[in-house]
Amino acid sequence: MAVTLETATVRETISLRYLFFTFLKIGTVSFGGHMALISVIQREMAEKDKTISAEAILDAVGIASLLPGPMAVNVVTYLGYHLKGKSGALVSMLGILLPACTLMLVLSWAYFAYSFTSEGVGSMYFVPATVAAIILSTGAQMYQKEVGIKSLKLVLCLTTILLLLFFKSYFLTVLLLLAGGIAGVLLKLGTEKKTQTGSMAGFSLKPGKAAGWTLALLALIEVSFVANVARYFENIYIKISLIFSGISLSLFGGGYVMIPIMQALFVDDLKWLLKQEFVDAIAFSQITPGPILVSATFIGYKLAGVGGALLATAAIFIPSAIVMIVISGIFEKNKHRQFLQNLLSGIKAVVVGMILVAGVNIAQGFAGDYLLVGVTVIVFVLSYRLKVSPVYLILLSILSGISFYSWQ
Repeated sequence: MAVTLETATVRETISLRYLFFTFLKIGTVSFGGHMALISVIQREMAEKDKTISAEAILDAVGIASLLPGPMAVNVVTYLGYHLKGKSGALVSMLGILLPACTLMLVLSWAYFAYSFTSEGVGSMYFVPATVAAIILSTGAQMYQKEVGIKSLKLVLCLTTILLLLFFKSYFLTVLLLLAGGIAGVLLKLGTEKKTQTGSMAGFSLKPGKAAGWTLALLALIEVSFVANVARYFENIYIKISLIFSGISLSLFGGGYVMIPIMQALFVDDLKWLLKQEFVDAIAFSQITPGPILVSATFIGYKLAGVGGALLATAAIFIPSAIVMIVISGIFEKNKHRQFLQNLLSGIKAVVVGMILVAGVNIAQGFAGDYLLVGVTVIVFVLSYRLKVSPVYLILLSILSGISFYSWQ
């Protein structure tokens, strides 16, 4: 297997401690969805610490977009695996999830013990504008590096932007990623030197024996979820494990795609939650710096206290992360091949378009609020021109929101 310079040098110097605390810091301020998190990773690890390349981040987004599970967690899992193998993947995932899950656990306790609600949380007022600006800034920087004025990549990127602005569909996103990959192969968009064959010769999709058994077990879990095997068990912990693991392996397209399915499952079918409780769970997930699926912590807490919360959280994130680790292993074995370089080069152009669209979509939500528009412009300049860390920008927006809300 060919080893890139990044892999050979970085793995010798990066520690698990660095990965844990870096992703813990990033996870503390990553409000606004997976593209916001990717933007913070880009600025903190690729530009500031220089421990990961922008290309590796785009690779992670491209792969994660096609796999089940929350994209943000999948991206972090891939990057951890890329730097320090399986242990790096697990440590990175723990670091990114710990802040959001801890906060959700506290909110769940306050909700059921003291009827605390999400109403009146005014500290988040400026956060959407800050997040939109950071995403747009990151998208613009990646555009310069990965697309620029290269006509073929530019066509892929602009096509992605135009289609996703008018048609918000996960299936369209998948089609665009596939189309980008096919175009990359056919048009030979890879920038690497052609030291390897451009064909599929030697390209291996076969996982190791342990990985094969793991995938078989995950497939069995998914079959049991579809067949509703959980109904045959009385033990609440077994039910939580089977149902949340099944959701983890069924989730394509992000948490928002699963909201109506989860509502039908938890409210209408299982009757684990009242409708208002489900709405509150989703609302709480929106004010935590993590994926929307941290709502699993809330649901698990209601069902079985702290133990149920921890089990539900693990069940909804770990199975899809394991799939990501297996796929990452296959990718690492083949990434030096020219075929894959061409494939990913086309996908990266599409991913850059996806990042820019994510920023635009958030910004459209406050088009009539001149204060937020102004904040967006200011933060964009601070991020893009002055290279101010997104960690400081988001913390400042939260403090400004608290002051503004108190004054109001």
